[in-house]
Amino acid sequence: MEVEPHNRSYVRTPEDVKVMIKHAKLEEKDIKPITQAIYFTNRTEEDYKLLEINPLVISALKEGQKVVFRGARDDKAVLCTEDKTFEVKEAETSNSLLLLPELKLAEDCKGDDEDVRQLEERKIVGVFHTYLELRLIKPRLRRLKSLLEPSSYRGSELEADLLESGVRLYTTVDLLREVQASEQELTGGLEDLGACCIDGKWRLLEFDYHFRVLSYFLNLIDSNSWNVSSIPYRETIDNLQDLMPMYILEHVFHQYCEMSGDRDDEGEPLYSLLEDKTCRFLAEVLLRPAGRFNLQDFLQAWQDSVPEGLQTDLKQLDGIALTDLNARPQVIWFFPETDLPEDIQERINVLFEIRDKWTLDQIHPYIEKLTTEKQNVNALLTKHARASNINGVRYYSSRHGK
Repeated sequence: MEVEPHNRSYVRTPEDVKVMIKHAKLEEKDIKPITQAIYFTNRTEEDYKLLEINPLVISALKEGQKVVFRGARDDKAVLCTEDKTFEVKEAETSNSLLLLPELKLAEDCKGDDEDVRQLEERKIVGVFHTYLELRLIKPRLRRLKSLLEPSSYRGSELEADLLESGVRLYTTVDLLREVQASEQELTGGLEDLGACCIDGKWRLLEFDYHFRVLSYFLNLIDSNSWNVSSIPYRETIDNLQDLMPMYILEHVFHQYCEMSGDRDDEGEPLYSLLEDKTCRFLAEVLLRPAGRFNLQDFLQAWQDSVPEGLQTDLKQLDGIALTDLNARPQVIWFFPETDLPEDIQERINVLFEIRDKWTLDQIHPYIEKLTTEKQNVNALLTKHARASNINGVRYYSSRHGK
């Protein structure tokens, strides 16, 4: 069918349609009885956006989930389901796309009388040469830490001064407005940060305060000669409840302990101290203020700082510390992944400024959080770095380096 311009002076009739069918050398009996004549109107495509829906989003909608666009005014938009985040990008199409809200499909063009040609008008409300597409991405959680750090919890005695300063506190709903992540991914991000919900508001524990609270636990374990795999929850809480608020006690206990499966003589569950998490935090306590630390001295101080029964391992420091084994003496220093840019190319640039060549094991913790379902660490390095082999060891360096 022809598409007529807006403000046309001529309107198609059923007779016109029959003539066109004849010109097309078709039989009218083979054509559906309802014919739709398409006309341009005053175009209002600025009122519409075309979005190609990802199959995962379709599944979420069929399950009754709601989908939400998230981001501040200056952010690139993302679309979130309850558990996934999608980047929204504009794509071009080689063909013009016409938007006709009332257009009937073939199965709807049967008509009441198969022998009578019916003519219906359809109006184009938009012509598009671009559309929006969705690409599954990792949630953009970097802003979460920066939002929560100003209100970090430093102890009940300092709460009044903090609140009087006008610092903002965030509920889950507040954070969902600010952070480009699904609700499930936001919850995971809060857990990774060790955030604590106090009176409905999410708070980080200030680092020194966090260390003080954990030290109370570890000192109690040591003074009672408890096995690190047989820690009684109720006795621990009862012994420390006068030193800090109950919600902080319970939060830190469950951050560093998990149920062992055993019970004490009274049937109460016993807990095990999480080795990797505890060792990692105590290493950070040593490394944060130290600058470059003699590696052997650090390893000794670190092992001495953890409770008896726990074993330190440099693998526990993936993503928070770097070592230089070629230096004399060998050194280690604090280098947290969380301080690096979120953009992959910017991050790669920073990493190769720090070190000319990286093995896969060394660089993996600093790239892993930027991976997607389609691009793992190896794929990202293949795209953004240059690989070489030295004495049988594979190294990655800057694409633009010497």
